[in-house]
Amino acid sequence: MVDATGYVVAPGAGNTWNMEPGRPAVFKLLSQDTGCSIAVFEETVPAGAGTPLHRHRNSDEVLLVQRGEFSFRLGETQMQVSAGAWVFIPRGSIHGWRNIGAEEGQLANIFAPATDAAAFEEMRMQGRPVPEIDPAVRDEIFQRNGYEFITWDWS
Repeated sequence: MVDATGYVVAPGAGNTWNMEPGRPAVFKLLSQDTGCSIAVFEETVPAGAGTPLHRHRNSDEVLLVQRGEFSFRLGETQMQVSAGAWVFIPRGSIHGWRNIGAEEGQLANIFAPATDAAAFEEMRMQGRPVPEIDPAVRDEIFQRNGYEFITWDWS
């Protein structure tokens, strides 16, 4: 049950997980704590790092570029965005992003409802970065939580 009065997450607070080496994510609002209405995590992204093309079947995603320069692919459209940009990704749409800057970037990731973010929350509990999680376990977690991998090969 969600506390009807809400709560505050202090600066610097939250559970940290290294999604990949040098790519920490700090979970601010967990799906279990918000009744699955929203999930938020902040992510530090090394230069050159990014995601495969993928889709979230059950959640809309909003990204705030807090620091850095990123290339986003939204469907067939590709664009470059920098700090201060907000990106809306409707559920079911194919998308991906990469840090194209020379320095690490920072993103805030917001999922509403929080359904598909539960995949990342659950993988955090594996206690190791995504590339080190048994592929069968990783794929089952992604599939069960509505995340669909498309390809790493995009530019």
